[in-house]
Amino acid sequence: MKNYVILGLLVCLVMCTETEQKDAVDLVPGDNEISGWTRTGSVDIAENETQLLALINGEGQVFIDNGFVKFVRQRYQGTVSGNQRELELRIIDMNDAENAETVYDETGFGSETPWTEDGHAGTEARIEEGLISDYMIDFWEDRFYARITLFNEKTVAGLNIAKLFAINVSEAIAE
Repeated sequence: MKNYVILGLLVCLVMCTETEQKDAVDLVPGDNEISGWTRTGSVDIAENETQLLALINGEGQVFIDNGFVKFVRQRYQGTVSGNQRELELRIIDMNDAENAETVYDETGFGSETPWTEDGHAGTEARIEEGLISDYMIDFWEDRFYARITLFNEKTVAGLNIAKLFAINVSEAIAE
C-alpha cells in the first residue's frame, strides 16, 4: 500500500510541475480577435530549413543559424482610418529565450525606436519607423520572436493597430 501512495505522489508531482509547451500556431490571433481584422488565407508553417527557405528565402538564415523550431506566418485584412489594409504577423519559436534574444539583436536595422513605454510588448520591443509607408514592430518574449508589419498605413492609427497585435501576441505568450 505504501508503494502505491508513494507512486501516486510521484505521478502527481511530475504532472503538477510539468508546464504545457505553447505552440506558435496557438499564439496567432483568430478572426476578429483584434476587432475588424480577419485572416487572409491559411497560416504558413515551416518546421525545417527547407520549408522556411521556401517561405522567406534568404531572410530565414538568421532563424536557421539560431536553432528555430517553428516559423508561423499569418496575413490579415482590416480597416484603418477607412482604408482597407494588410498586416503580416510572424511568430518564430526559437527553442529558448537566449536564441530569441539573439535573433532580435541580429534582425535589427539600427534605425528602430525602442518601445519602452508601459504596456509594451515582450521582454524587449522596438518600432521601425524608417520604412517609407509601413510600420514594423518586433519583439522577443520567452522563447518566441515576433514581427508585425502593417503595410501602407504610416499613421498614428496604423501604429496603434500594429501595437495592438504585438500586445495580443505577447500576452498570449505570457499566459
